[in-house]
Amino acid sequence: MRLLFRYLLCLLFFFTCFGSEIRGQKPFIFEPSKAKVNLKQHFVVLEDSMQKYTAKELLKNDSLFQPLNRFTYKGKTNAFWLKTRFKSTQQISVVIDFRHLTFADLYLIADTPGAVLMHRSAGALRAIEQITKGDSRYHFSFKADKNVSYILLIKSEHIKSYSPIFDFYLSERYQFLEKKFERELNELWPQGASALLFIYIFLRWVSTRYRPFIWLMLFVGAFNLYGIGLNRYMIDWFFASAPWMGLLIVQCCLYLGLFGLYMLLLDSWNIKERDVKLYRWGKTLIYGLPLMAAIIFLINYYFTNYQLTAKISTNFLLVLFVYSVVLLVKIWKKLDKHERLLAYGLICFLMTNLMSTAGIYGWGEDYYIVLPSISKAVSVCIAFLFLMGLNGRLKKFEDDHTHFLKELTLLQQHQNELLEQNVKERTKELSQRNAHIETLINELNHRVKNNLQVLYGLNSLRLAAKDNMDADGILKDNISRIKAMMLVNDNLQLGEGNQPLALKPFIENIIKHSAQVFDAENRVAFKVSINDGLQLDSSRGLPLGLIVTELIVNSYKHAFKNCVHPQITLKIELKENAWLMYYNDNGSGMPENVISSFGTDLIRDLTRQMQGELELTNVNGIFYTFIFSDNRLGIS
Repeated sequence: MRLLFRYLLCLLFFFTCFGSEIRGQKPFIFEPSKAKVNLKQHFVVLEDSMQKYTAKELLKNDSLFQPLNRFTYKGKTNAFWLKTRFKSTQQISVVIDFRHLTFADLYLIADTPGAVLMHRSAGALRAIEQITKGDSRYHFSFKADKNVSYILLIKSEHIKSYSPIFDFYLSERYQFLEKKFERELNELWPQGASALLFIYIFLRWVSTRYRPFIWLMLFVGAFNLYGIGLNRYMIDWFFASAPWMGLLIVQCCLYLGLFGLYMLLLDSWNIKERDVKLYRWGKTLIYGLPLMAAIIFLINYYFTNYQLTAKISTNFLLVLFVYSVVLLVKIWKKLDKHERLLAYGLICFLMTNLMSTAGIYGWGEDYYIVLPSISKAVSVCIAFLFLMGLNGRLKKFEDDHTHFLKELTLLQQHQNELLEQNVKERTKELSQRNAHIETLINELNHRVKNNLQVLYGLNSLRLAAKDNMDADGILKDNISRIKAMMLVNDNLQLGEGNQPLALKPFIENIIKHSAQVFDAENRVAFKVSINDGLQLDSSRGLPLGLIVTELIVNSYKHAFKNCVHPQITLKIELKENAWLMYYNDNGSGMPENVISSFGTDLIRDLTRQMQGELELTNVNGIFYTFIFSDNRLGIS
């Protein structure tokens, strides 16, 4: 009996204390003019692990629920029914908002006879087509009449494997929209700053082609997208009909930003040359980033365990943290002041990383409310530090480049001065040598002239002796040839270097001297046709002079023995890019046995030497035609 009595007392105590909370909840009073109401303190809850209850059933039955402040959940991904009653002091549009739920369904009915049940759908991973018109992913909107009691039932489903959070707030619609606008404005300014910073970095890369700007651009762009994804804007802008895909891409943006960060550090700090072991570890971690991104993507895609992937990411970030600390300790003293700005940015990133890790482990999914703002603000600050470091380093490179160019210019000027000095000295030396050579040439010409004079004098003395006629002819021939050589030598001595000879005076002197030797009585008439402006290359003077001498000597010796009025005609002209020389006399011509004599053979050899052609006609005197093509005579 005593045991039964005690049992009845316990039941009486239980219904006295908790019966009013479970059965027939009294509606709380909602005053729109005041601050929004946290519904968590008014909820009773039911965990529906088998998805066996319906809204109509639960709206009528309060006995299945228990107070939320005494509730312990059994499964993180189960469905939870939250129920309460409220009464508004005004007729007004109200909003129920939340932050974390994957799927949420609102059931609302006035606690009056004949009331109609209202159902609205929302949720983070609900396609836009499934969300009730007038609502968003994170709020319900409806109208409440004055002093009417409403039964509010919410079905909450969270498939991310985080601990269930029942953060529902009831507020007046205008007040909610005002706060929402203010919150979005605060979220958008760091996004705008990141976008402007991204554009600036891109323009810097375009103007400089400095590779670390690519990694900085990747870091800023990826972390900006990461913040946008955490704020749910990425889903609303790009994945409204497939929100789960937008949520998967958010983690990929995080790892893409980390890839850009550590590539920037390895590249701009030149770790490969400063510490090969650190460089290899860094490359290994960088290669691990896409692998981790793929693992997290697959876990979230197939198992939707976002809490697990968040812990995996956090642990991997701790590994990066350790590597970064070791990296800073080992190379700190090797960094210049510009590179240390990047180190300060890395330290800022590591501190934020530690704070985020502690926040995720301590507050779970609640920390993701403030993480986007922290992520964007810190990423902008870090990017500014990195940008200042890169710009400073680039400026240092440009200053060093300018300094090297100045030194190179000075060195080149000095080399030019040395070269000019060497050229002057060499020019002076060559001038002295040229003067010496000119002296030697003049001396040689003088000696040649003296020798020719001696030969000319000896032959003249021998000619005066007149031992016999044959010797007399030989001596005259030699005298004429020597005179031709002397004329050429005289013209060379009068000029400087390779100056050309005046053709007409040169030929006339040969004719005059030949007449003195062979025609003392001036019986032979000469008809010479040479333009006064024609000039003869000095290298061609001797062979041409000897040819003309031999022609005149042959005419004197063989042509005019029986001629009453002897005459010799000589003409030189330019015709169709070829120089022509005509020579003829009106003598008796030459016998066949004379045509191949020494004189004619010498004429042919000299013509071949000058690369010319010779035509000989032996009718009514003798007629020579010389053709020197392509200016072989050097006449101008």
